[in-house]
Amino acid sequence: MKLTKREQRQRWSQLRELMCDWDPIGIMDHANAPRDEYDCLIGPLLTQLAASASEADIAKYLRNQIHHFGLSATDYDFNAVAKRVQAWYDLGWRETREWDTVYVALLNDGVDQWRLVEARSLGRNLFRLIGADEDVSDESWQFPIGAVVRCEMKVFDEGTVGLRAIERCVA
Repeated sequence: MKLTKREQRQRWSQLRELMCDWDPIGIMDHANAPRDEYDCLIGPLLTQLAASASEADIAKYLRNQIHHFGLSATDYDFNAVAKRVQAWYDLGWRETREWDTVYVALLNDGVDQWRLVEARSLGRNLFRLIGADEDVSDESWQFPIGAVVRCEMKVFDEGTVGLRAIERCVA
């Protein structure tokens, strides 16, 4: 199944965060650090991941690219970074299936309120939250868009039965 534009942006943003967390240059602690510093790695990494590259292949790619930043490859654990990237991709992006809808709790309302959110099933009761088609900018959700959540069936007060997000799953 082809990803929507929203999902493509989510996937790019999530991988950008992983690369910024790794931060081989060591600049992300600075207030004005450019969040796009490692974007040159993202496209090729996504291509490799979609082609089922191994952790060793990803580590080799990162090792070869570190010279682009003027750094020595001897100072980094590329296998650990590759393992983290592979786990992230396998959890949330390996298979794309049809859309489902999931109820996500709204926070700060004082009563049980739920937002019906588009999500993709990842199997094993896991779903990646995609978003809502309406303006929800004034809402605070229990889990953010792009999160992978575990769901269970729930009967809501009005008798509606649906999938409810109960916990965030992290690779």
